[in-house]
Amino acid sequence: MQHKEYALIANSPMDPYFAHVIDFTLPRINGGHVCDLGAHALGHYWATGYIERVDSYSCYDLSQEALDIFKQTIKDIKPGYLKENQGDLLQYLYDKNIIQSPASEIEKQLVEKLAHIKQFDFLKDIPDRKYDVVFAMESLAVVDTYEEMVTAMKTAKKFLKDKGTLLAVFGHYKKVTNSIQAMQKTKISGSLNPDMNMFKKALVEAGFKNIEDKTVPIDYPDYLYCGMCVAKV
Repeated sequence: MQHKEYALIANSPMDPYFAHVIDFTLPRINGGHVCDLGAHALGHYWATGYIERVDSYSCYDLSQEALDIFKQTIKDIKPGYLKENQGDLLQYLYDKNIIQSPASEIEKQLVEKLAHIKQFDFLKDIPDRKYDVVFAMESLAVVDTYEEMVTAMKTAKKFLKDKGTLLAVFGHYKKVTNSIQAMQKTKISGSLNPDMNMFKKALVEAGFKNIEDKTVPIDYPDYLYCGMCVAKV
């Protein structure tokens, strides 16, 4: 899978497992400044569910290609964009009372509250700002060793202010298939493939506390479940 293909997720019918991710993560984002760490090309997608409650959001990713796709998406956001391109997501967010503002206001805020877009390698680079929330959707587990995952989590922690919150989501796959290999080549997936126990162990080793977790089976060919964690600095 390439970044352009991955970006199409935002313009497709909402995957059923996204509902679990939304329910577990987005209502917890309430105020302050958000760092989407490993935003791929989808920073606007998840921000739709929290943008009206925060001061700003910033998107970091290893891939400049993914960030360029995201930048173009932001340029494309005009009145009616969300209903046309993310209609299922928008309706779900309204039905669950996660958002209340009119779509036109959400669209405006997605553009105006975007603070920073930056290429960033969380295994090598040093955080340049502090945030109230780090949202890591399928990014912290995109590594090849346990040590790399701990490093990634320590980097996420450095992005956070005192009492900040990490919201992390990852997929645990059954075995390495052609599609998984394709995602590994573009760093959309990694070869470590941690389960929830390993993921939580790394969070503790990185210095996080008050960890809450949930796993949800997903009906996706190569995967066993989606793992979700909330942790505090």
